[in-house]
Amino acid sequence: MVTTMIMQRMSVAMEYGVILKWLKKEGDPVKAGEPVVEIFGEKNEFELEAPADGVLLKILADVNDEIPISEPIAIIGEPGEEIPDIRPKKLNVQETAEAPASEEVATEVKASSAVTTRPSTETQTMMPGGRVKASPRARKKAKELGIDLTMVTGTGPEGRIVERDVMAAAASAPPSEISLTDDREILAVETLSPLRRTIARRMTQSAQNPHITMITEIDMTEVVALREEINERTERDLGLRVSFNDIIVKAVADVLERFPRFNATLVGNQLKMFKDINIGVAVATDNGLVVPVVKSANKKSITQIAMETKALGKRAREGTLAPEDLTGGTFTVSNLGPFEVDLFIPVINPPETAILALGQIKKKPVVVGNEIVIRHMMMASCAVDHRVLDGAPAGQFLAVLKETLENPFFLKI
Repeated sequence: MVTTMIMQRMSVAMEYGVILKWLKKEGDPVKAGEPVVEIFGEKNEFELEAPADGVLLKILADVNDEIPISEPIAIIGEPGEEIPDIRPKKLNVQETAEAPASEEVATEVKASSAVTTRPSTETQTMMPGGRVKASPRARKKAKELGIDLTMVTGTGPEGRIVERDVMAAAASAPPSEISLTDDREILAVETLSPLRRTIARRMTQSAQNPHITMITEIDMTEVVALREEINERTERDLGLRVSFNDIIVKAVADVLERFPRFNATLVGNQLKMFKDINIGVAVATDNGLVVPVVKSANKKSITQIAMETKALGKRAREGTLAPEDLTGGTFTVSNLGPFEVDLFIPVINPPETAILALGQIKKKPVVVGNEIVIRHMMMASCAVDHRVLDGAPAGQFLAVLKETLENPFFLKI
């Protein structure tokens, strides 16, 4: 009996996987539990194992194909068994579409002011009269973005086009002002890596939700003193240096205990607030941004957080993060201070409801009482999902965080 091997969910947030490398070829024997294919899913690489003993009869997905969760990717069975006629849905089918056959067609593309996508290899479901089957929200979004619905493949019931299909089409469409007859000299053409494709999809998803951002400036002078004091001990006893970000993560985790709506996710019309406070710490790698998670950060000391973030950062840069390192986040801290950035407006990491962005700590003249003194100052911005949070609570969150960091000696060291 044949067994269908499917794209498996390797993390809670994973919605699709990218085929990186087949470890077996058609006709090779496989054993249950043996790695068969390498995939990329939710910002990390994994190996999928054979679900049964047998022979790899048919590979259904090519390298670089983006396959949704639970879609078939291979057939395993006995030699000579009949192979069922099944094919997976592919999210990147537009990459295989043929280019316009003539310069005349290319000129038409250049003349059009609307953004369009290339036709899917799947047949678009139509309603009587030749009208595309699409939801009202999808039609409205397509009109706003200039997307031709006849060029979009629907993933809704019975092939119906829904809003997410239009957003995905817009994200993958080439800029309309660039045509195949463009005479500008191209320096290089780079195919987006699986990680960058994941980031693109997640940021497109985030951009669909309304954000509101609050900004404040925090006096970090006492944090600078606290860090020096902690490091005198940790360097001597543990060979470990605590970073400013480690102290900030601890402060954020403690403050979130008072603001449960910031430690939540919106599912339909339900706001699910979590007891666990798991802080995602954005880490820049050569391939893109990843967000490993410090679990139960509010229950850990600054030193424990420092040890954990060092280990997570190392694995992130080496590309060896495990699925559990990347899942379960409830709030994200993104710090660009080490890159000498003063201030930036962050994009929420879906499905979370808020994110904190931090700039560099720098000496500045400030007024304290009636005197001008030099203090260590840092800009911070908090973006929240405006569907569930308003400006007032965002301002309150920042105010409490500011007070905590300006009086940090009460934090658990």
